Amino acid sequence: MKHEEVAKQIIRDVGGAENINNAWHCMTRLRFNLKDEKKVDYTALDKIPKVVGTKYQSDQLQVVIGTDVGDYFAPLAKELGLDENSQQGNTEKKGAVSLFMDTVSGVFGPIVPAIAGAGMIKGLMAGLVALNVISNQTDTYLVIDMIASGVFTFLPFFVAASAARIFKTNQYLAIAIAATLQFPTMTNAVAEGNVSAFELFGFVPVPVFNYAGTVIPIIFAVLVLSYIYRWVDKVLPQVLRTVFTPTLSLFIAGLLTLTVIGPISIHLGNLLAAGVAGLFTISPVLAGVVVGAIRPIAIFTGLHHAMTPIALQNFANQGYDMLMPMMFMANMAITGATAAVYTKVKTKEEKSIILSSAVSGLLGITEPALFGILSKYKKAFIAATIGSSVASAFISFFGVRIYGYILSSIFSLPAYIGQYFIFAVLGIIIAIALSFVLSYMMVPKQQDEAAEITNEVDLHAVAKGDYVPLEDVPDEVFSTKMMGEGFAMNSTDGAVFSPVAGTITTVFPSKHAIGIKTSNGVEILVHMGIDTVALNGQGFEVFVKEGDQVSVETKLAQMDLAYLQSQGKETMIIVIITNMDRVLSFSGMRDLEGQHSAGALLERAVLN
Repeated sequence: MKHEEVAKQIIRDVGGAENINNAWHCMTRLRFNLKDEKKVDYTALDKIPKVVGTKYQSDQLQVVIGTDVGDYFAPLAKELGLDENSQQGNTEKKGAVSLFMDTVSGVFGPIVPAIAGAGMIKGLMAGLVALNVISNQTDTYLVIDMIASGVFTFLPFFVAASAARIFKTNQYLAIAIAATLQFPTMTNAVAEGNVSAFELFGFVPVPVFNYAGTVIPIIFAVLVLSYIYRWVDKVLPQVLRTVFTPTLSLFIAGLLTLTVIGPISIHLGNLLAAGVAGLFTISPVLAGVVVGAIRPIAIFTGLHHAMTPIALQNFANQGYDMLMPMMFMANMAITGATAAVYTKVKTKEEKSIILSSAVSGLLGITEPALFGILSKYKKAFIAATIGSSVASAFISFFGVRIYGYILSSIFSLPAYIGQYFIFAVLGIIIAIALSFVLSYMMVPKQQDEAAEITNEVDLHAVAKGDYVPLEDVPDEVFSTKMMGEGFAMNSTDGAVFSPVAGTITTVFPSKHAIGIKTSNGVEILVHMGIDTVALNGQGFEVFVKEGDQVSVETKLAQMDLAYLQSQGKETMIIVIITNMDRVLSFSGMRDLEGQHSAGALLERAVLN
């Protein structure tokens, strides 16, 4: 049955939409607040093929679906006119940097092949020019440069389409916003340089800026567009939506982008540039530490372009520049950190992307590495930042400088020949080696491919504490094994570890449940506490995210046992195999009562 059909049957059997006050879901169950529980047809609900079981508890009807419950909630929310996102209890608080990087990672994931391929071509061509193998004035160079530079020049278009997918809005309207920023009226005004701003309605200034290759303006523009589109679509009558929703959304979002979002993003870059210039007046070494630290995130956000005018002005005023060598160190540090990630992954596809990104970074094009790799492996990003900062401080201490503008790639090294050459070389070694070593130490290795051929999965203790047979769990959804086989534990300290080696597939927004998939396809649910979804994440601190590789030594979360108990919640940790169709036999040991250390082998599943 299709998800939509199941959702409609569930709504019908709980008494119809008119009997539902509210609906949401946790990791495995649809949850309903009903007007009248007597209207629920439990017999009919249990006959729906996808429904594993039902129960009524704490004034909630719980319909057990499984870990793919989100696929059924989406059409159910649509039928009921609910906000799909808000009803999932998505109140997880993330740090601003982490949230920003997660968003950019999601936006740039689909774009990586394009920027990696273009970056490789662009870097190779820049290297050949630097070595005087070819001239950048030939038609051959110009044609190949069109192939390589098109992606970066019109990057806002790619970002707009991908961001629309992340923010769940119309892709073509998002692309239209990007087209607005790069329409010839704007680009020609920038090129001619005789207009600083257009006057909208005769009094609203629309600043003239070059948005080619920028990232931040269009991401925020599409985010704003997503809210505007939903608001307009909600307030307009149904008969007017087809024509006027896109019309008003594009008009309002376009004006806001040109007058507010875009200019603010550009001014942030200029502010960054002014700050960097001020640091050099205080101390070149301090400038090295700070510039080296902020350079990776500046490239990441597109604000790095603001540093170029400073370098060019330095060439004009004093005949040399000390900022560009720091950019060089940052690129090498990014390359080193990316290369270390290559040693940690196992799939050929990911290795191929990482290798091309690292080579591209070596050639001076770091966007593929930053957007495609380091945004995903944040510890590697930190390693690159440290390597960049240390190497930049080192070369600044010895006064390394460059006497002409050149792309910051390994091929630009000949431009440093002279009294500072040895320090430039040592700086490159420090940048690559330090970021590589730190990244190698900090990024966990993916599970060895050899594990993929095994037909067994060992389940380990997720906490220090007492083993509890699944039948004794005070929740019949688990105790009757509706969800699958497993076990539970009572923790003594609240620390929760992974029961298996595998990949994090789901971290529920309310933090009370985490999904893990082993290399041989077994899906594990770690459910912390009972009915703790209602706490909306309070009492839980989660240390992993989707896509992370974990082992039995990985700490997944920390439970605040005192807080959970003060809220009247059971703190038992339940471990369930949710795809029992993969399991031939489960050990189901019953002589394990008593206390165990986290990581101790408890159960074993033999696969079919």
